[in-house]
Amino acid sequence: MPATKRTIKKYANRRLYDAETSQTITLSDVRDLIGAGESIEVVEAKTGNDVTRQVLLQIVADQEMLGRPVLSDEFLEQMIRVNSNPMRDMARDYLEKVMTHLQSQQQAVEDALTSSFGKTGLETLGTASLEPYRRLQQRLFSVWSEAIKPSLVSNKEVGSKDESAS
Repeated sequence: MPATKRTIKKYANRRLYDAETSQTITLSDVRDLIGAGESIEVVEAKTGNDVTRQVLLQIVADQEMLGRPVLSDEFLEQMIRVNSNPMRDMARDYLEKVMTHLQSQQQAVEDALTSSFGKTGLETLGTASLEPYRRLQQRLFSVWSEAIKPSLVSNKEVGSKDESAS
């Protein structure tokens, strides 16, 4: 990953301007930059306010709605529950570590698959058949969701007991 962030300016008319290439770009272009390993920051052209988070969330929302969703409904529900829970910071740190680990392993998995396909004469499949890997990623998120459920239930039970004791 680059040490410096690529600056994207966002104008009031919702246009995005890549300061490095001096061109207007789309959200899809920003997604492609990030996919290629670029680190970005998005600032409002007029105020200089950082709006990176809003743009990243928009990209994720677009991908979830228009593409093949990565986040299940159950996972999204758990995210909402965790966000209103004292475990929010721990959950965020854990998810960041999981995603960093998955990203670091992605190339190794793709190389292993390509090598395996080559040994079986199926090299024309390349990495097109990564569906099992994608299912593994979804399962990891599911396991994480299940792992935090007991703490959510315990917190609700404690709250109920406290209220009934009053």
